[in-house]
Amino acid sequence: MGKNKNAVLLVIEDSVRAGVIEAQFLAIGRVIQTLRDKETLPASQGSDMQTIVLAAEQVKLGSKHQINQFKQLCATYLVLISLLPENQDQVAKFFRLGAVDVLLAGDTSDMLEQTMTRLAQVAKIRQQQVIDRAKLESTNDELQESLRLLKQDQIAGLEVQKSLMPESPLSAGEYQISHSIVPSLYLSGDFVGYNVVLGRYLLFYFADVSGHGASSAFVTVLLRFMVGRVIRRHQLEEDYAALAMAPQGLVEHINSQMLATGLGKHMTLFAGSVDMDNNVMRYVAGAQLPPPILVVDGEAVFLPGKGKPVGIFEDVTWHVEELKMPERSSLVLLSDGVFDLFPEVQIADKEAAILKLLGTRSGTLEDLKEALKIDYIEEPQDDISLLLLTRGM
Repeated sequence: MGKNKNAVLLVIEDSVRAGVIEAQFLAIGRVIQTLRDKETLPASQGSDMQTIVLAAEQVKLGSKHQINQFKQLCATYLVLISLLPENQDQVAKFFRLGAVDVLLAGDTSDMLEQTMTRLAQVAKIRQQQVIDRAKLESTNDELQESLRLLKQDQIAGLEVQKSLMPESPLSAGEYQISHSIVPSLYLSGDFVGYNVVLGRYLLFYFADVSGHGASSAFVTVLLRFMVGRVIRRHQLEEDYAALAMAPQGLVEHINSQMLATGLGKHMTLFAGSVDMDNNVMRYVAGAQLPPPILVVDGEAVFLPGKGKPVGIFEDVTWHVEELKMPERSSLVLLSDGVFDLFPEVQIADKEAAILKLLGTRSGTLEDLKEALKIDYIEEPQDDISLLLLTRGM
């Protein structure tokens, strides 16, 4: 028998009852096609949402598999259930499993018309759902492609950012300086820089830009450009007097340049300079947190020096601190992302735990990373950065 996609499909074994239902549908001008046991339902009618009338007693719901089969049928077709008078207590069950409506003995033509109107409304809703689902899938595909390209760009940006950082470690005389950065995203708002100028001065800085991701990473590139330009000028001019006073004025210069960009970004910044001829370190701590840590003979202490963040305030200066670097000593700089690695609640307690931990674990960068378990962090909440400067270690 050919299938009329506009016909109502009737699946019922009782020929007398089938005749009654056929007559009801014909009375309201609807074509009905009876499928008895010899025929099966079509596999799918796509978006046509064909209507099926099923005799309740022929619907098997004795197992979970049968229930799922019926639910799938209700999702594919517009299912009406024909109930005998003795089965009318099953109305709620069939509605719950996905039937659109039920046909009861004695339903009038007006009631059947209302049922068909309801079926048309459900069909329209389902067809719209198909359209919406297709649009959603298309939008999701576009989003996934955009995310793939963004990830690709960020990976490329990370490689560029890495290329701008100094080679680690850098050795100069008694000194060695090294770093490690674990970004919370592909791009990091943390940045370090260091190099030896005129064979005498070891200049370095350690920055943590507010925020995360591309915008903060862009500021780190800008920072490297600003610092590099100042250093190149001193090198070209062999300006020993300026280098002897470094980093005096450097942080003020960076602050004014940051404000001029209008990017709305600020940073904490530690800038230092070691005169390797006399082992004197001069430094500025711009809101560095945790404070810089000096480790000597197994004892770790915070160095003095406080200052405002860079890139917020105009007409502000930073005090330059001075320190004679002891023999066999380490200077440790950590970004505030390290705080997340400690279970203590209060910042003061976290700082005390850091000092206790680093007293005997800061001879090399690998020691430091192992002490903090840096290599075991899978998804840090914040960028985590370390810089280690050692003398005679």
